[in-house]
Amino acid sequence: MEFRFPPIYPITDKRLSGKCTHLAILKELVRGGATLVQIRDKGETPVRELLDDLRRCVEFARERGVILVVDDRCDLMLSCGADGVHLGTEDLPAAAARRLLGHRRIIGLSTHNISQVRRSRRVAVDYIGFGPIHTTATKDSHWPATGIENLRRACALAGRPVVAIGGIGPGCIRDVLLAGAASAAVISSVMAGGRIARRMEALLREATAK
Repeated sequence: MEFRFPPIYPITDKRLSGKCTHLAILKELVRGGATLVQIRDKGETPVRELLDDLRRCVEFARERGVILVVDDRCDLMLSCGADGVHLGTEDLPAAAARRLLGHRRIIGLSTHNISQVRRSRRVAVDYIGFGPIHTTATKDSHWPATGIENLRRACALAGRPVVAIGGIGPGCIRDVLLAGAASAAVISSVMAGGRIARRMEALLREATAK
């Protein structure tokens, strides 16, 4: 699926945001200018409740032209009608996901080092995530920080858009975009501390500053 990446790719987190639903977070993100959002729920919400929340998110997003990606779960993505899925290294293999989802759905794939970036060229994904760029406590990961130079290498090798992720916040957005990333994925820098819409606006301003 072809689509244009915005410079900021927010990922929802109910715990950090203090919100009860992903829909509440999504509304704030869209008010702040988000046009592509990943819904991330690491098992904190019962499946039936999560699916109901996701369906409301899809309805809200579709009415506003916002692209919605579900983290990890192809089954939930298909059930709620979202635009795509983002797969981690321990999720359903990307090739199997493509057979299941067809070519009209977005598939993103996490990579954590240059070897994984090279291997990702063999599978039909629409973009790769690369990171963590900097040390982060948001995502549970044993992968070491890659740094900006490895991000630059990943962007040159990937053959598809690269979304930088991990420890990215105010003051380093431009660095990752100038290294070649199509977008900067953010979690804590937009979720933590409330005022989600205002934080989203600020990150977009930084990303597009001349």
